[in-house]
Amino acid sequence: MHCDCYPGRMLCGDGLDLTEWFASDDPEEGGPVGPATLQCEETETHEGELPDRKCTFSESHMNNLISTFFGDDNIKLACPLAGECVRASQIPGAPGVPGDQPPDGSSGFSPLFIGLMCGGAAVLLASVFGGIWWAREQTVKEFAGIYEAIEEIDAYDDEDDENGTRRAAMMSHHTPAEIMFRDVSYLIDRSANLKRKWWWPFTKKGQNSATTTHSETQDGNKLMILDGVQGIVRPGEVMAIMGGSGAGKTTFLDILARKNKSGIVAGEVLVNGKFMGDEKYRSIIGYVDQEDTLMDTLTVYETIMYSALLRLPRTMSPEAKRARVMETMMELDILHIANRRIGSAGTRGISGGEKRRVSIACELVTGASVLFLDEPTSGLDAFNAYNVIECLVHLARTYHRTIILTIHQPRSNIYALFDKLVLLARGKMVYSGPAQEQCRDFFNTQGFVCPVGFNIADYLVDLTMHVANEVDTPPQSAIGSASEVPSPTDGLAPVCVPVSTSSSAPSTWSSLPAVPRRRRSNVRLQQETDLFTPHKTVDEEDEGVGMPNGADADTGGETSSLTPVEELKPLLPLPNERYSVHDGHTLVRAASKQSLASKRGSIIHGDSNRQLRALVAAYGESQVGVTMARTIDEVVREANARQPAPTVESSLDGLSNHVQRILNTKTHHRATLWTQFRILSSRTLKHLYRNPDLLRTHYIISVVVAICLGLLFWKVDLSLSGFQNRMGVLFFVCSVFGFGCLSSMQVFASERLIFMRERANGYYSPVTYFMSKVLFDLIPLRVIPPILLGLISYHMIGLRADNIFFLLRFLLVLVLFNLTAAACCLAISIIISDSGVATLVATLVMLFEMLFGGMLLNKATIPRIARWACHGSFFNAGWEALMVNEVNGLMLYETKFGLKINVPGTLILQTFGLNAQGYWGDVVRLGGMLGVLLFSGFLWLAVVVKERR
Repeated sequence: MHCDCYPGRMLCGDGLDLTEWFASDDPEEGGPVGPATLQCEETETHEGELPDRKCTFSESHMNNLISTFFGDDNIKLACPLAGECVRASQIPGAPGVPGDQPPDGSSGFSPLFIGLMCGGAAVLLASVFGGIWWAREQTVKEFAGIYEAIEEIDAYDDEDDENGTRRAAMMSHHTPAEIMFRDVSYLIDRSANLKRKWWWPFTKKGQNSATTTHSETQDGNKLMILDGVQGIVRPGEVMAIMGGSGAGKTTFLDILARKNKSGIVAGEVLVNGKFMGDEKYRSIIGYVDQEDTLMDTLTVYETIMYSALLRLPRTMSPEAKRARVMETMMELDILHIANRRIGSAGTRGISGGEKRRVSIACELVTGASVLFLDEPTSGLDAFNAYNVIECLVHLARTYHRTIILTIHQPRSNIYALFDKLVLLARGKMVYSGPAQEQCRDFFNTQGFVCPVGFNIADYLVDLTMHVANEVDTPPQSAIGSASEVPSPTDGLAPVCVPVSTSSSAPSTWSSLPAVPRRRRSNVRLQQETDLFTPHKTVDEEDEGVGMPNGADADTGGETSSLTPVEELKPLLPLPNERYSVHDGHTLVRAASKQSLASKRGSIIHGDSNRQLRALVAAYGESQVGVTMARTIDEVVREANARQPAPTVESSLDGLSNHVQRILNTKTHHRATLWTQFRILSSRTLKHLYRNPDLLRTHYIISVVVAICLGLLFWKVDLSLSGFQNRMGVLFFVCSVFGFGCLSSMQVFASERLIFMRERANGYYSPVTYFMSKVLFDLIPLRVIPPILLGLISYHMIGLRADNIFFLLRFLLVLVLFNLTAAACCLAISIIISDSGVATLVATLVMLFEMLFGGMLLNKATIPRIARWACHGSFFNAGWEALMVNEVNGLMLYETKFGLKINVPGTLILQTFGLNAQGYWGDVVRLGGMLGVLLFSGFLWLAVVVKERR
């Protein structure tokens, strides 16, 4: 016997070379010289497969060497792959050698197994839908309990102490909060936003963009959104923030609520005269957005109850939380719709006003001391709008809540309910103080008197719009030439007319064609002139103030209507100064007013929005403004006198021990992570089975595709054409599940806004939300469908059924592949907020995953620099694992020219660039990619997906 060393192997490499040992003739320490034995054991196999052999090579010298290095008694040989050790045709007596009859079918085909597997699929489906039916029955029982509670409350309404009991329940864990703010300003840097976003193409157009209606600083890239806003609102009061579109109302409300802002915030927002840290501040406030973000499949009661369970202290019993929910619904008059679903645009639900009150209830149920509401009447008719505001006023005055809201031109009966008013124009504070008599008195003193029959709210907002939108123009230097005369009214196009002082002008202008809508422009112009021109007071008329030269000789003794306020603080270019009306159509400059217009132009030329600044300055010097500033200073001084100056770390200084205990309870004892996970899982399951279209469609598609594949690929054989069918059916199955996972894009996309709002309001942690979505949304849609398809189609196609492990490995790969593809789509939908762009990117990712999957492009032909794409392709891992599980160990055949040629399946796998021993490696690769994709999606969700305003 003679053995040589094979260069480059383990025992014949650089670190250890046994060449000399093999060549040695030393009988004691030399290499193997014999004798040697080779013993093999064979196991029984099915027809068409090679026997499974386990062999042992034994020789005394070699045994000593193997025992020293590896600890084995001798060399053990194993050939798990057919044809790896020696070609099957060279093995005497092996089945399937030339001349023998090859098998005519697949060993996996069995009608009995087909029936059993289809029965198993039916049982699985019955279990799923049975679980859904059971969950619905539980919900019906819960609804029955709610009805009983409502009946008890209705019966209890006759009790004398009902109001007192309800008030006590609503006042529990209540912290009276007086909100004051001074010198609040907000500045954004537009250049920084552009630099931060130029590289990211997936941001929606206009997102986080600033309106250009505000004041620019000396640096053109800086935009002042708010400037020096102050005010105070006490428990039991309702403050309205009003102004035209783009005035900064929502921005100001966000700053008061301490929302995440992309710009620079300056000023002070104090609670009871003291600074309060963000965490504790957010524990006493509630924020209701302009748009209701509610899950359409939940009922009113469930929506409010989930808010209570997630946000109320964990020390409260479930019964106490349920009672709080019932009391809140009763106070907001939504108890009668407790069991009605929220609904959406496509499904019937509750009305818009009821949705708004549900949103308010979600915040009020937590015992919030301060409620911030952004446009609570938006999209509501007058009746529902009044009902919403009336509920808020009732809550404020009965339960000592502090209500701050933005509103756009409320009707008069709504405005009459407000206690405080902040009026903004281009981010500047035009007025801040009491909303009723003192507000009227202030504007009356400035010459702006709301006419009888006009809504004071409409008048004030329109006034601020005119002030904010006025653009000062230079004075005209010449008269008699054609010029463009812009209309001073907002939103009207410039009117270009010839201007002349000759007496023949009227006849010349009358020959011009009539311009449409001129009459409407003149009517509007005249009305705005009457409304927004500062009028003299009675005292000024008696003293003859505002009449330069006593009378204007050019106008036949007509006296000027200008007041000192108007001359010093011009708010609008007065039409009767610059225009006269001829024939009801054409606006012409009045030559008799040229000197006065020139005087006004010299005052305001080159000083845009001086009118607005003049009105702001007038408020600062008024009694209301001075009193407001003095009151804030006094409250802050008294609060600081009681306790040392607070810091961020000690934000509760100055508050009573009782209030501190309440705040600590709210902040540190909310629902645990496990409780959050249970509640969110329950909500996710309800949303899934109450909107079963997607679930039902996935299951139906899996069953239909399984039957179709079973019929098309019925009983595949072991020929090369059967091998092609095996490759095709396995790749098609991967493609079906890969592109079917695009539906998981909507798992998060449809709830993105809900998640950001609820996270900002402190409902739950991102980790509990993500885990509930993955476990109770992805799993029912991504685990059960591949199992259904595998159980139905596996034996119909005739895939390997040597033992049950082949089927189990097949199902394992399908489930892992489906989960990985779904995790990829979920991560893309989380990273990219635009659903259209996200779907396009996910589709392209799927196509390239298929390209590098191994079926369309042979891995061996791919350049080395690009082979990383194959290793990162879950299509490659999934399809390769399925192919190895099916083909490895099979002996295929092909008949040519009357000869039957046997081809080992392993050889074909290697030809296609597949690793015949890579099944478990592919399984690990799928699991690793699944973990990486889920972690990437969660990391982006936790770090990036936040509410930014």
